[in-house]
Amino acid sequence: MDEGRRVGLAYAAVATTIAMWGYSAVVIKLIASDGLVVAFYRLWFAIPLLWLSALVVPSMRRRLGRSWALACLAGGSCFGLHQILFFNAIKMTSVANVTIIGALQPVLVLLVAGPMFGEYLRRIAVLWAGVALAGTGLVVVGSVGAPSVSGAGDVLAFANLFAFTGYFLVSRHFRARVGPWEYVVGMTTVSGLIVTAAVAVAQPDLGSPMGWEYLAMLTLAVFPGTVGHILTNWAHAHVAAFSISMMFLAAPIVSTVAAYFFLGETLSGLQLVGGLIVLTAIGATVARAGDEVGGELAESAAETDAP
Repeated sequence: MDEGRRVGLAYAAVATTIAMWGYSAVVIKLIASDGLVVAFYRLWFAIPLLWLSALVVPSMRRRLGRSWALACLAGGSCFGLHQILFFNAIKMTSVANVTIIGALQPVLVLLVAGPMFGEYLRRIAVLWAGVALAGTGLVVVGSVGAPSVSGAGDVLAFANLFAFTGYFLVSRHFRARVGPWEYVVGMTTVSGLIVTAAVAVAQPDLGSPMGWEYLAMLTLAVFPGTVGHILTNWAHAHVAAFSISMMFLAAPIVSTVAAYFFLGETLSGLQLVGGLIVLTAIGATVARAGDEVGGELAESAAETDAP
């Protein structure tokens, strides 16, 4: 296969991932069960499949040592909290609010941990961060009174932003010492245990999903939760990171449009303006972060929309 065809397929792979991650929020909201129940099944449907891959690859089993356990414990704890907050935020407030608030993640990373990336804060970065926050404020204010919006859900969405940022920073810290696939296996397992502990405390009805909802949750675990990441990693070998990062900024748009058509969630003019401001500011932040770092930041922001 010539390189031109590979590049075309890489762009198609990224577009497919964006679509899967964008529509996953709609699927979560269509499932009638509690958000904690959906998070529980999403993780435990994936965990046996992930461990099966570890069992059939001997070289992977040899890498499951102390560093791996420490990385998985730290990353999995953050990711489990993210799962609890994200799934419940989607249930409680609008998809647009959750996804646009989540899009602030690159700004938060650069403000909190810029030196980690060799990107020391400049005045322009702080300016764009302020613009993004102002745009988010317009989105939240413009949604007041909408039937699909809850202030408590918006609070969970902001908390999820910090939880996922913690997961992103922990994962990047351990990346040089732990292989990506074994990290996903262990991290997801720890996340499942965290969510299971939350289920034990809250005691939601784990038998509440209907027949088709189990299939929907299995689909969430396999496709956006696993296949999407595989496609993205393959695309990185054939397309510039900056191009991928710019494409990933479309994820909140896909989620919002899908929510309009499938859930009947509407946007006010103020929300539209605010959303445009947020995405423009995030795009400028990613562009100034450089090719490799920008790609990581935008991809991680898109992942806040992924189940």
